[in-house]
Amino acid sequence: MATTKWEDLRDASFRNVPFYFVDVEGTGGRRAIPHAYPKKEVGWTEDHGAVLTQQQINAILLGSDYQTQLNRLLSALNTAGPGELVHPWFGAQQVQIGKVTHKLSTEQGGIAYVSFEVFEAGEQLFPTQTEDTTATALSASDSVKEALANGDYFAALDGVGNMVDTLLDDLDGFVTNLPSIPDAVNEWMDRLNRFKDQAGIIAAAPGELIRDVTGIISDIKDLVTEPPWALSVYDQLRDKWDGERAAQAATKSLADNIVVNVETGFASSVTRSSTIEISDAMQTNIDEFQRLVIVSSLVSQAETVASMTFETSQDAENTGDALAERLGEQAIDAVESGQRELWRSLRDLRFAVVNDVRIRSIQLPELRRISTTQTTPVMLLAWRELGDAEQSDALVTRNRLRHPSFILPSQVIEVIDSE
Repeated sequence: MATTKWEDLRDASFRNVPFYFVDVEGTGGRRAIPHAYPKKEVGWTEDHGAVLTQQQINAILLGSDYQTQLNRLLSALNTAGPGELVHPWFGAQQVQIGKVTHKLSTEQGGIAYVSFEVFEAGEQLFPTQTEDTTATALSASDSVKEALANGDYFAALDGVGNMVDTLLDDLDGFVTNLPSIPDAVNEWMDRLNRFKDQAGIIAAAPGELIRDVTGIISDIKDLVTEPPWALSVYDQLRDKWDGERAAQAATKSLADNIVVNVETGFASSVTRSSTIEISDAMQTNIDEFQRLVIVSSLVSQAETVASMTFETSQDAENTGDALAERLGEQAIDAVESGQRELWRSLRDLRFAVVNDVRIRSIQLPELRRISTTQTTPVMLLAWRELGDAEQSDALVTRNRLRHPSFILPSQVIEVIDSE
């Protein structure tokens, strides 16, 4: 250091605290993992991503106030969290400080030497200890339900009772047709039947009606043994009501409302009830009830996604992206209908779902699709791709291989990388 030429020093700073830059030594590159096979003359090297950039910086502080400069720089270097380093060659960088050493010298009337490690700050991939994205998503779902219940809905009762009856019949049919139903379905069915009996009374209190509807729809996810079945039920419910079903239910013009004359054996394609004229109040109720069913199904899907376990990061991302898109569409619809509280809650739920899925997907294994150039034993492929020949059974099961001993070149195999 004593032989350093002062004119060769470069200006630099960290957290706006200046110092002179002497030299730097850094590391980078790729994380290469070599693979070698027993009794083979060939092998390959796997790229496991970038090496986190690291630099060792040597700095110097000069002047009559070098001790004050040192104290300021040490304070900045010991501040928690990433900070901005203005590098004389690489420009502004967000870095995390590592180990710091310093030395005071009486050379040249007083000099302070500082050496410190800096690491690329990057992007935090895992949640902090205080962040619970699942709880945030569930809380946002509750906020949407509350916004629905507090909205100005169903000022008149035109068609509301008919739409409630049709919805409850639909839910009954969905649950009855589920492939596997736990014991909790009996309690849910009792609740559904009580709601049917009291629907006429509850319809006079729109807030209670909405809470009961959202609650019954939400509880379907607790009746199935596999979360994907719940997502499927909610998709079917949303698709069924994303059309003319609300209007047909309100005017009793559904297929099950057709009148059959048992004496003549003739059935009327249009019943007397279907000629009901849709008033402005009824049309408003139809639009609001349709929105209630669709939003409730999406909120229930958000609750399901927040609590379910995904197998791969692709599964999580695809499910989350599709749900976020639908929530965004309903948020736009809420704005256009003047429901600002509902819009805010849907916007927050969409952000919570995206954030929750993004963070959880990073921690999940990746799904790869590969094909071989020649017929390959499953055990060899498992050892080569997963590092464990015992994973061959898992490959056979996931890909439903007709010939579990060998994989043909024409077959595309899905492989889930272990963490």
